[in-house]
Amino acid sequence: MRDLYSISEVAEAFGLTVATLRFYEERGLVRHSERRGRVRYYRRADLARLAYAQLWHEDGLLTLAETSAIVDSDRLGDRLALIAGQRDALRERIGRLERAVGVLTHMLDCRTDRALECPMTGTYIRGRVDAALDGTPEPTGFWPEGFAGAAGDCAPAPASARPARTADHASPARPASHADPARPASPARSVGDEQLLTLTRDLVSATAKVRERACGTIGDLARSFDRREVRTLASLLASTAVLEQDADCLESELNALGELATTGLFEVGDIAALRRLPRASVRPADAEHLDRLTAEYL
Repeated sequence: MRDLYSISEVAEAFGLTVATLRFYEERGLVRHSERRGRVRYYRRADLARLAYAQLWHEDGLLTLAETSAIVDSDRLGDRLALIAGQRDALRERIGRLERAVGVLTHMLDCRTDRALECPMTGTYIRGRVDAALDGTPEPTGFWPEGFAGAAGDCAPAPASARPARTADHASPARPASHADPARPASPARSVGDEQLLTLTRDLVSATAKVRERACGTIGDLARSFDRREVRTLASLLASTAVLEQDADCLESELNALGELATTGLFEVGDIAALRRLPRASVRPADAEHLDRLTAEYL
């Protein structure tokens, strides 16, 4: 086994350029063992320090200055303080990214050409304007407090504005559990914004088990959600189902939508994204759930 490697060999082996490796050496993140002419050579033992630095800089996403401080630190307390700070910053960043995914998911399924006409987007934007100009509290989340399907192109037109159907094209009567647009909302109930935010984050998680677990929780809590929560989750479930690559997760998403349907609190437009889900991509055992939802709502 070789124990001496040139700078170009080390750079190639560790996925770096020679210039970057020289820069790392200037920062003290690696040290060469000897020179032969103008070429630096490194022993295998020297490269453990380089791999250790890459752990912090590339995997832990520390800056080079922070990486140097970690690599050179012999004090556990200093190292743990820096690690804890970086972990908390990353968690905050993950939260912002997950929120961004939720916003973009809604935008993909929003059927209005003008953002201010969308009940959710418009309310949020107006809240930010009021906060900036009037000093009112800034909205804490994209889904506004008390959202219950205000008028706008994102919501289906009221029954009085829809063209009458002829008897030949009348659709089958829907179960009594479905919402009547003219009927007042159900008595107040809610799982709260914190629980709703947790569920929306989990539904867009990169981990299939997390998404599947969130769907199970939604099914268990279906009767505890208010109208805003049902509509938000139904819209997100429909959108994630279209993009879902995991068959078990897709089954869970359709099951969760079925449980939300029993509340009668969401509307046709909330799950319009399901029109983009090819039936051929659904397992035969799950096709029944999809067929039932499309027959009753779409």
